[in-house]
Amino acid sequence: MTTTKVVQKNNLQKISFVIKTYNEEKKIAACLESIFEAAKHFENPYEIIVADSNSSDNTAQIAAKYPVKVVQFVRPEDRGCGAGVQLGYQHSAGDLVFFLDGDMTLEPGFLPAAIQALAQNPKLGGVAGLMREVAIRNSFDAMRVQTGASATAREERWLNGGGIYRRAAIETAGGYAANRNLKGWEEAELGMRLRSAGWSLQRINVAATVHDGHASDTWSLIVRHWKSKRLMANGVLIRSALGQLWQLQAIKLLAHPIGVVVFWLIVLPLALVADRSWDGEATCAVVIFASLIFFLLLAKKKSLFRTFESIVLWHVNAASLLLGMLIPMEAPSLPLRSVIVGDGNTLSGGA
Repeated sequence: MTTTKVVQKNNLQKISFVIKTYNEEKKIAACLESIFEAAKHFENPYEIIVADSNSSDNTAQIAAKYPVKVVQFVRPEDRGCGAGVQLGYQHSAGDLVFFLDGDMTLEPGFLPAAIQALAQNPKLGGVAGLMREVAIRNSFDAMRVQTGASATAREERWLNGGGIYRRAAIETAGGYAANRNLKGWEEAELGMRLRSAGWSLQRINVAATVHDGHASDTWSLIVRHWKSKRLMANGVLIRSALGQLWQLQAIKLLAHPIGVVVFWLIVLPLALVADRSWDGEATCAVVIFASLIFFLLLAKKKSLFRTFESIVLWHVNAASLLLGMLIPMEAPSLPLRSVIVGDGNTLSGGA
């Protein structure tokens, strides 16, 4: 199918492709080549920035063979999902900024449609398209597919699965693309800030990205994210949201782990205290309530294993939320110290 190039109705705004990577040596070449292929279908000048989180494999070396800018952290301890996005954003110069991961490839027809959508709606802060998963190896990927989280055209709260944003929108929503303290939820946090600043987000009915995600199974992924403190993003997100216009959005997003924290720290202790005079009736009521939650969840999941898995995840997320609340945070807009390890990129028109 032939895709018509976008003409100068959009004034040929510059596009910055920011690719977040960590140990993607097997996938980064396909990601970059998909962008160069997509560039044949739009006229806009563009640049590509690979924001590499100090990979221990050959990701940076492979990327540096292409006409792109490759940047890394001076301090390895800075690396994380949010910091990776922000690192690339710091080095970008485009009027439009497209964020995607190194394990994604870009579909050729998406950019013309996204640019047109942005041109038609001045209040649209960001646009995503439909993401296709090519491998389902864990419950997180399976849930994303089952719910159609990245594969349904609609107005969105945030743009997971890769999206293109107006730089002007990001600048009015704090001036940073991602909170450097977040090792997860960076897309959600950006979406909350943008919507609170009056911008809307849209997922259009056009194929945008193909995702070849984590090779790990569910439990291995949980252990890995716990060790890397990525799960602690739950608490960091809540802390960063407190006092902000979007704090209720963050609380709603993490309602399950917050509910578990409330149960363990407030409901159960109060029941035990009350039982001193109620002869165990309060504790009995708590047990009945917990049992009701279990059977309702079982009816929804239709699987004892999936029910058990969900309950364990609720508690893991609750513990990570509490620990994340204690992690020291730096100002989100504070520049990240970085080094350019490859710079073969110049802003250039599409082929």
